[in-house]
Amino acid sequence: MRSDKRGMGMNDVSLIEILGPGCPRCKQAHRVVQQVVEESGLDVVVQKEESIDRMIELGVFATPAIVVDGELKLVGQVPKAKVVRKLLGIEG
Repeated sequence: MRSDKRGMGMNDVSLIEILGPGCPRCKQAHRVVQQVVEESGLDVVVQKEESIDRMIELGVFATPAIVVDGELKLVGQVPKAKVVRKLLGIEG
């Protein structure tokens, strides 16, 4: 078992994608997610994804969107840190 600070919902998470065309809101969402990951000591990759094909593949028509290991979690809003922690299962 890993010795990092993973919450119950994070045991198998390896990739968090922030989908969007690179607009200010998408960049802000990426910063919020990256900050939560760093503060929580999680060992996951946070990736900005600007591919329209990827967005269409996931049915995303509003950005930013947050995808955790291929599962769409949030669409069309910049989340607060508390929301990201809850999405990742690390909010107590």
